[in-house]
Amino acid sequence: MSTNREEAEHRARQQFAIQGMARIPLSDLRDQSPPNLTALYADVQEGQALIPGLKMGLGALTVQRWEASYAAAGWALYGADLTLDMGHPFGSMFYRNDADGRVLRIGVKWHPPVQQLEFPALHPSKPELTSDCTDDEVAAVTLDARSRIGTLVAINAQIGSFVATEESENAILDASGLGLERLSEDDPRLARDA
Repeated sequence: MSTNREEAEHRARQQFAIQGMARIPLSDLRDQSPPNLTALYADVQEGQALIPGLKMGLGALTVQRWEASYAAAGWALYGADLTLDMGHPFGSMFYRNDADGRVLRIGVKWHPPVQQLEFPALHPSKPELTSDCTDDEVAAVTLDARSRIGTLVAINAQIGSFVATEESENAILDASGLGLERLSEDDPRLARDA
């Protein structure tokens, strides 16, 4: 059982050890960890969150956190039934109105023909569009849902690119129809095209 003094001394030793440490690009550490690494110190800035428990790389990644300014005023997200279906979010998000308790369900689905996510405003329990919310309320709650799902998709994509090897990145780009020739930053063709 540690005392407050021991904890303070431990924190002081950690702070001293961090001083003078060089930043190591995480991309340099994809395939191996530096020898004798006992702790990872990450620079997590405001608006970011640390995602621990990754099985590849160093096991942690700093990502951009959901921006609460997109929250729908007067509505609270109180539940969600979501899954990633082949990488596409699918399901429902449930919002409750703070003033009168009305519930609005926002569907989340991928629409293959137009290749985009859709967010229909649905009845809380029936498979039909909602009818007891104004257009402004629906727009505000839909923006809230879009911003949360957009953050989820971006974080998943960032984690995927972090754990990917160059070989798997190339395969992902090829599968996405983006299997183009990679150019180095100093390639003269980039200066010509600019």
